[in-house]
Amino acid sequence: MADQLSVSLRAWPPEDKTTESLPYLIARINEQKGSFRNVTEASLEEEIRGVKQGESGESGNPGDTAISRIAKDDQDGKAQGDELALAREDIIKHVGEAYNASSHALDLVSLLLSINGPKAAETTVSPFIKAAVPFGSLGTELMHQTQQSEAEKASEDLVSLGWRMNSLARSAESLLNSASRLEGEIERETTYWKEILKVKAKGWPLCRLPRERHTLGVRLGFKEAHAEFRDRGLAALRRGTDGAIELDLGRRWRRDQRLRVRLSRNGMIWATSEEPTAPFNDNMPLTQSLLRARNSLFDEELYHELSREARNLVNHGVRCVDGSVRFPYKDGLQVEVDLVPVGGEERLVEGAEDSTVPEAVTMALRILLSHAHRANLWRRSQPPPPITDSPPPRPFYALLRPILEFHQHESALKAIRELLGQLKRAMSAADLAFLIKENFSSLGSLNALDEPSEFQGSKVETLVNRLLRPHHSQLTFHLPSNRTVLALNIRTSIFPPTFGTSLQLSTISSNPDSGVARMPQTLQLPSIEKFQKHIFYITSLDIISALQAAPDLPSWLHPRSPYQADLAGKNPTTEHKDQLALRINDQGLHMDWTVKDQTGSHSWPASDSDMGENVRSLLDVIKEKIR
Repeated sequence: MADQLSVSLRAWPPEDKTTESLPYLIARINEQKGSFRNVTEASLEEEIRGVKQGESGESGNPGDTAISRIAKDDQDGKAQGDELALAREDIIKHVGEAYNASSHALDLVSLLLSINGPKAAETTVSPFIKAAVPFGSLGTELMHQTQQSEAEKASEDLVSLGWRMNSLARSAESLLNSASRLEGEIERETTYWKEILKVKAKGWPLCRLPRERHTLGVRLGFKEAHAEFRDRGLAALRRGTDGAIELDLGRRWRRDQRLRVRLSRNGMIWATSEEPTAPFNDNMPLTQSLLRARNSLFDEELYHELSREARNLVNHGVRCVDGSVRFPYKDGLQVEVDLVPVGGEERLVEGAEDSTVPEAVTMALRILLSHAHRANLWRRSQPPPPITDSPPPRPFYALLRPILEFHQHESALKAIRELLGQLKRAMSAADLAFLIKENFSSLGSLNALDEPSEFQGSKVETLVNRLLRPHHSQLTFHLPSNRTVLALNIRTSIFPPTFGTSLQLSTISSNPDSGVARMPQTLQLPSIEKFQKHIFYITSLDIISALQAAPDLPSWLHPRSPYQADLAGKNPTTEHKDQLALRINDQGLHMDWTVKDQTGSHSWPASDSDMGENVRSLLDVIKEKIR
């Protein structure tokens, strides 16, 4: 059968006739030999012998390498032909086996069909089987099933019925379990969505989680906060096993923390801000848990921004020490701001102050951070600036600056009031007029929030806008001569060009002959100490001017110099040279006199406790000494 099988294979590719042309052969000989001069009969015979003997053909001639390459190509062609022949034989072998198996199957089927249709089987059976096996010798028979009795049929029916009843019972039980489970699921879903509605009714914004679109979340933080705290301000509202909401604050959530403000002196705590009643726990109501989590995140952002701003306020005494921000307050006290867990104990010294100042600082810091968030929202709503290669720098929030400016301005204004109050008491003791009038003060406007202002908003907005502006106060006082008026403008700003509190003193005098009129009309004073010296000096000069205009004072007393607070002259009665000199300090008004070659002094104290019962006026003392 294998000899009768014909297999069609692909023919060999046709030969290229151009390779046998004379120009091609000449070009090939020139490429291999270089020139016909190098081709001799002896060289060709030597190359042929080398190929037959298996030599490499390295004779130094360029044609030797080409001949060896041609020989190698011939050997490769023979090996390839052998492989093709083996593959052809293998294909023929497998084709023959398949043909043999299909022939046997065809003969078997033909013999089975020959009992019913010998004519049809005769055309398909092979000649060998047709000659060796007679038709109809191989057949098939259908076996019939044994008849069952009525009892067996009844038993099978009972078994089938039992199986069906068992299946129906299992189905009913599964349906009842599904109904119970569905009822419990409905109860849990009802509980979950009731709490969701409670959260929504409290005003908390709900949204889908960015990476879990099937989970609801609540936004605890503020959209205008820094990216780190804005991203952490999203918590998941997951359903618990009983349907109650479980608040998932994420992996980056830290323990419940709060901002603590304390007043300390020499390491001893004198006052501290109040803390929540109880620390955060799982048994807390959901709305209260949300509020505590938001407050904790808000205080954490607040302390972060305070630490950033404190680095730029080192020249104003602000320090970051041991995880707390510290700045001076008054009377040796300093304010400490830190972030602590809720529930810690605080030990105060005996006789400690109340928590008014720490609570005020805490509330002011939180209000200022909320105002910074609103400023960020307003900044985002404006047209963006031109695009640059570098991103805009992140600004520092004004949190500590308004508090420092308020404290510095309040301290400066308090010190000036005390100074002028002492001076007024000394002038009153000497029966000299000294009128003080406070025209306006930005500190007073912080308390008068109900008064009309240029800011159209709530009281909190008015308070913040007034607190963020540089503080300004103005005082006016009339000196004893009633011909000199001083106006003191106090401005406080820790930014350029002031870098603190500046004092500007304006002088208006209607007496051109006095020494006060010869002073600069406007004078910038760098500190309160300079202002104290200057106001004492100007007041003493004005008293001399007032004494000159007094009708009861002897006319022979004249000031020795417009810039000196003294009176001198020759007494025509005693023929002595008498002299009076005034000086003012923080203890009060003092007069030194030299009369009839005798010296003495008289003082009018600035403190009420130092005054005696018999206090005489300055003019009476002068009249008594100079007669």
